[in-house]
Amino acid sequence: MNRMEEYQDLMQEIDMQVPELEHTLTRARHKKAKRDRIRRPIVGLTSAFALFVLLVNFCTPVAYACSKIPFIKELAEAVTFSRSLTDAVDNEYVQPIYLEQTDGDVTATVEYLIVDQKQVNIFFRLKSEKYTALSVEPEIVSEDYSWLSHSCGVNDFNVPNGQLQSVTVDFTEEDVPSRLRFELDIRDEGLYAEEMTELPIRSVEDVMFEDFEEDTTGYVASFDFLLEFDPTFTASGKVIPVNQTVVLEGNEITFTEMQIYPTHLRVEVMDSENNSAWLRDLDFYIETDWGMKFETISNGITATGSGDTPFMSSFRADSSYFYEAKHLKIVITGATWLNKDMEKVFVNLQTGETGQLPEDVEFVGATKTGKGWLVSFRGKERKPNHAHQLFSQAYYDAEGNKYEINAWTSGMAGDAIEEGYFGEEFPLKNYLKDEVWLTPSYSHVWTAEDPISIVVQ
Repeated sequence: MNRMEEYQDLMQEIDMQVPELEHTLTRARHKKAKRDRIRRPIVGLTSAFALFVLLVNFCTPVAYACSKIPFIKELAEAVTFSRSLTDAVDNEYVQPIYLEQTDGDVTATVEYLIVDQKQVNIFFRLKSEKYTALSVEPEIVSEDYSWLSHSCGVNDFNVPNGQLQSVTVDFTEEDVPSRLRFELDIRDEGLYAEEMTELPIRSVEDVMFEDFEEDTTGYVASFDFLLEFDPTFTASGKVIPVNQTVVLEGNEITFTEMQIYPTHLRVEVMDSENNSAWLRDLDFYIETDWGMKFETISNGITATGSGDTPFMSSFRADSSYFYEAKHLKIVITGATWLNKDMEKVFVNLQTGETGQLPEDVEFVGATKTGKGWLVSFRGKERKPNHAHQLFSQAYYDAEGNKYEINAWTSGMAGDAIEEGYFGEEFPLKNYLKDEVWLTPSYSHVWTAEDPISIVVQ
């Protein structure tokens, strides 16, 4: 008997005291679509940048059903950051497991998995009578402890002890393996806060130029779980060829395929070597033939690329996996570009002279210290109280030598920031030259006069 069969048996054994409940769950099962057996530089929390909160409302019957089954209710509450995961729970697409380990005064249990061909969502909880504010540092490795190509991010922060929390593990090119190891190092944030209050107050400059080293001395517990996935789940997904080319602001973009998984949807694209700009972001939504829309991901990985060029080749949206549709449409409303002649932008840090900066971006100033330059820009908000990344990690000197930025701050505070703008500040550590070539994240944003639709299937 596999874990899904065990799960179904468990569901049948639950004493349903409300008559409407059984009908509601049966209807949810019948609604589930039948599927054929069957994808950032990497953008992720563990691999450079994150573009990470999506709230989803349950329909009344499902919410009512979940309220009567404690473990489903708690899991439903834990996935509200993702419409796709909410749909997965609604449709009972969950692999229940129960693994428990205790190290010192902390007990960790792994209780549920939502997994498909390209993504693993791990739901676990930490319990301790001694510590009141535990935080996790997860690591994913293969069964034999070798490295796996993936991105890994914690979905919840400041979760009270004993409550369910989750980690998402995303695979770009490789498929989810049959087994992987979920390692957790645990810190006591209460103790950390006490230690921080004893340290002298430091300036922003000191913090930005700090040498960051991994601190492995403050762990109060560590865990190592070997997770094994039901092959029924790891085979779940569907690839639909698209192979249609459209012209977006004079640039040819070919939509090659759509990949639909229970946890998310991917739109794969290629560019033309004749294009004048790299595609950095795509504004679009997916629409069914009966009008239901699936928006782009707002909490999680939003796009990925190879890293060889600034071109982003794969874009994420909420999944239509659990819904029947005769056909789907990709509706494009805009794009973010990086002109190929703006891959590097000159800035004289001493005089303030610059080359062409990204649209609605201004150089605020730079302060030289013995540790390098502290550089400030400001950009116009695209949405109220939202910041976006202005520059990428790499920068260069006049001889073409490459350096990397290892810290940023962004925010709307400060006397120099007007309403509708935000600031971005970063250090050029140990860089004492006056001239620098930065790499913009984009050059400009384009909005389509009329939406452009591509019919799929």
